[in-house]
Amino acid sequence: MGDHHETPDDNATRQFERVVFFSDAVFAIAITLLVLTLKAPVGAHGEPRLDLVIPNILGFLLSFYVIGIFWQGHHTLFGLLEREDQTLRRTNLVLLSTIVFLPFPTSVLSEFPNSTTTIVFYAASAATVGLAQAGLILAARRPGIMRPEELALGAGRMISRPLSASLVFLASIPLAFVDSRRAPLFWILIVPVRGLISRIWDRVDQRKLTPAS
Repeated sequence: MGDHHETPDDNATRQFERVVFFSDAVFAIAITLLVLTLKAPVGAHGEPRLDLVIPNILGFLLSFYVIGIFWQGHHTLFGLLEREDQTLRRTNLVLLSTIVFLPFPTSVLSEFPNSTTTIVFYAASAATVGLAQAGLILAARRPGIMRPEELALGAGRMISRPLSASLVFLASIPLAFVDSRRAPLFWILIVPVRGLISRIWDRVDQRKLTPAS
C-alpha cells in the first residue's frame, strides 16, 4: 500500500471539522449544565417541594430554547462555509464563551425570579449571545471562508435572526424596572418575532425571483 500524503485541502478540512466538533461540544455542555439549576427544595418535614421548583423548570426551558436556537443558527452558518481561519476561530470562541456562561444567569434567575437585577442580568446575558452570533456571521462573510453563492445573497437574512432575539431581550430591560414580575413574559415574543422576520425575508426573496411585468 502506498503512503498517504495529506494535501493542504485535507488539512483545511480536518481543521474545519475540529472547529465544528468543538463548538457542538460546548453547546452540548452548556445545555447539560442547565440541568444543575433543577433542584427540588425540601419542606419542613423533609418532603420534596416540587411546587417550588417551577421557576427552575421555567428557567431551564427558557435557556434550553435560547441555546437551541443559537445552536441551530451556528449549525446553519457553518454549513455555508468552505473553510476557517484564525479570525473565525477567535470570533467563534467569543460566541461560545457567551453560550457556556448562560447557565449561570439561568441559575440566578431560577433562584430570584422576581428580582429586577436578576432579570436585567439574564436579559443582558442572553442579548450578548445574539450580538456575538451576529459578529460571527460578519466574520464568516468573507471570500475564501463563505461560499461565493452565499456571499451574493447578502447578510440581512442571516444577521436579522440573532439580532431579533437580542432586541427582544434588550427591550425587556426597561420593563423590568417597571414590573419585574411581568417583564420575563416579554421574552415570549422571541418566537413570533423570529417567525415574522423569516416571513418578511421570504417575501423579499420571492419578489426578487418574480420577473417584473
